[in-house]
Amino acid sequence: MQLISILIDVVGPVFLAALVGYLWAWRGAPFDAKFVALLVTVVGTPCLVIDSLSTSGLQASSLGAIALASALCHVVALSSSFAAVRALGMPTTVYVPALTFPNVGNMGLPLGLFAFGEAGLALSIGYFAVATLLQFTVGQAIAAKSVNPAALLRVPLIWAVLAGLFLAVTGLHLPSVAARAMHILGGLTVPLMLLSLGHSLARLKSASIGRGLAFALARLLGGFAVGWLVASLLGLEGVTRGVVVAQSSMPSAVYNYMFAERYGNHPEEVAGIVVVSTLLSIALLPLFLSTVM
Repeated sequence: MQLISILIDVVGPVFLAALVGYLWAWRGAPFDAKFVALLVTVVGTPCLVIDSLSTSGLQASSLGAIALASALCHVVALSSSFAAVRALGMPTTVYVPALTFPNVGNMGLPLGLFAFGEAGLALSIGYFAVATLLQFTVGQAIAAKSVNPAALLRVPLIWAVLAGLFLAVTGLHLPSVAARAMHILGGLTVPLMLLSLGHSLARLKSASIGRGLAFALARLLGGFAVGWLVASLLGLEGVTRGVVVAQSSMPSAVYNYMFAERYGNHPEEVAGIVVVSTLLSIALLPLFLSTVM
């Protein structure tokens, strides 16, 4: 019964909202994906981060713990993925990012909210901030075979995280008019992320279902194992433990496909992993979540 309840109450809303975006794309209805992505990246997510962190009531120690856990999850996933892909004799630029970086944005944030409430959303944002930092530095460097640290200074989310952490730690508050505006604009983020996820999946084409299935299972099951390992090593409990395990267990991020497309790293292969891992997560996420709820 618990699995059915999690499927209906937690995972179900995420996929129903994404399904709207999928059907929108399938019907060929107008959808400016670049505009939506820009709006979410530059306006929605930064506002959501500041609003959630500044009003969450979470202690600095809790935010520090989730940031450390996120960093460790990515380090373990990156090193194990690199070793496995090299052992198989396959290109690291194609498969390592897809195995390492989960979809903790347009799937992880809604799931954190539905599964663990407002505190779960705030912690998920902390996890997401570190994940974004690593994906846009390490992940992009792997795909591009070059490093550009200065690009981080142009990522609004980084500045939003710093501002949100400052407000959370100091206990200061934004003027009410600014705080309410942040809340309204941040409210755009989760719906637009889910619509964008569904729309993106409808446009991706999988070249190799068999290979995509194998790597998708590795991403989901491996991510779950890494989340459990890190949470246990850090002695995390309650909502914090649940968020770490859940976020680490997410399917492969759509950004992995975008970087593969941008740098010519067999994007059709990465698309297969993204699509198949997202579909498989419908069945596996309730199992994962049942261990921490």
